[in-house]
Amino acid sequence: MTQSNDQIDKLKLEQVGKEVTIPAGIQVVKQGDPPVHFYVIVSGKLKVYRQTDDGIRTDLTELGPGDYFGEVALVTGKPRTASVEAVEESSLLEITKEEFDSVLDQNPKLARRIIYSLSQWLVDGDQRLEKETVHQVKLRQISWFDYLLIGGLSIVLALVFNLYNDNQIPLVYSAGPIPGVETISLEQAVQLYRQDKAIFVDARKSNFYEQAHIKGAMNLPVTFFDLQYPMFQFMLQQQQAPEDVPLVVYGGNISRRFDKELAKLLEEKSDRKILILADYQGWKQAFPLQEQPGKAVAAMPLGISGYIEWIPVGIFLLILIPPVRRSPYLSAACRIILGVIFIDFALSKIMRPAVFANNVVDYMMMPSWGVNLWSLVLPWGELVAGLFLILGIRTRAAATVIGAMNIIFIVGLVKVIMQDLPINCGCVGEAGEPVTWWKVLKNAGMLAMALQIFFYDRLFVLDRGGFIWRERKI
Repeated sequence: MTQSNDQIDKLKLEQVGKEVTIPAGIQVVKQGDPPVHFYVIVSGKLKVYRQTDDGIRTDLTELGPGDYFGEVALVTGKPRTASVEAVEESSLLEITKEEFDSVLDQNPKLARRIIYSLSQWLVDGDQRLEKETVHQVKLRQISWFDYLLIGGLSIVLALVFNLYNDNQIPLVYSAGPIPGVETISLEQAVQLYRQDKAIFVDARKSNFYEQAHIKGAMNLPVTFFDLQYPMFQFMLQQQQAPEDVPLVVYGGNISRRFDKELAKLLEEKSDRKILILADYQGWKQAFPLQEQPGKAVAAMPLGISGYIEWIPVGIFLLILIPPVRRSPYLSAACRIILGVIFIDFALSKIMRPAVFANNVVDYMMMPSWGVNLWSLVLPWGELVAGLFLILGIRTRAAATVIGAMNIIFIVGLVKVIMQDLPINCGCVGEAGEPVTWWKVLKNAGMLAMALQIFFYDRLFVLDRGGFIWRERKI
């Protein structure tokens, strides 16, 4: 599509063709159609554009009186390279291919003009292609700044909010030595157990205790110490154990030393000698156990996100279809869905970080010193990344962050299933659903959505070059 010489009469085009009137909004030629006519604009205005199979429209130029179009397809014999639509009612001189060829044969000046215009059009096209390529490269680049922005915002918001939160928790969990409380080796504990010279106390949550514990041990979960200690005292009295019989506390794990916390509380409340089992992992092999099959953990309603979580399963199937997989409209939908899910799940964790920290402990995947920091920062990371997805800010970086979170979740869920841990997912504070392969599938669907956004998102995006809408002039 090029500009013509103003003096149409000198090109002898008025001697051929016929004048037609095109109402506003009517498509004169369609991209991909076979070449039939050449057009000269007598009056009016027309828009030239290209459109991809998935609906992305790129406006190329506007034409007015004295301009012409359609020569590229007629000269090359190839299908139309672009569509032309009337912006307002326009009058066109419509010339057939035979008439066009005849005019070129009889008018070298017109032929040279068209050759020049085609050459100029190719040069302009190369420049537009270079500009668009540079723009797309910049759009698809992910700099460290993107991750620093998301991570930095998450950390700053987490620390500031925790500082003023009534439910604040220490940044680093610490369970150091406890004055007046001794540790006891596994061998010594086994000897006391066989001689019935100690009372063993399990400090873990009741669902872990019920699944497997040292035979004859009592359960006093440290998380409900104040509530259950009176009952614990009553049971000790019922056993009529001598006062010199010590309490041996066990039940810590890599993510939290429940045993040390309980020992400290018992030291303050009880007159008995308190001992801590030094090897917090070896008791399952050294002592006789009382076990029972794991009970299904009661599910709690997750609200709207609990239902939205099923959508990724359907989208996971849609992504298997190649044309759908590449759709930018699917990317926009995925961004909204993932954003809503992660924002909703983040809010309750932000308000009650201690509850979420206990849920993290249940997975037993992180050293105790990192649990509180993780529990403070992760929900804010979910919130910031979710907002970025919905608002179209740094969407590829946000999708990467959410994808990484989903990989961690999937690893944790599989670990829980393989080890048959009696916990729920802990998605929304105390709430959650039992960990099953369905839950893994949901997270796999969300991971697939994050990947789809990473590769194909290009609608409604605020990037370094500005806000990209559906239609973009190049």
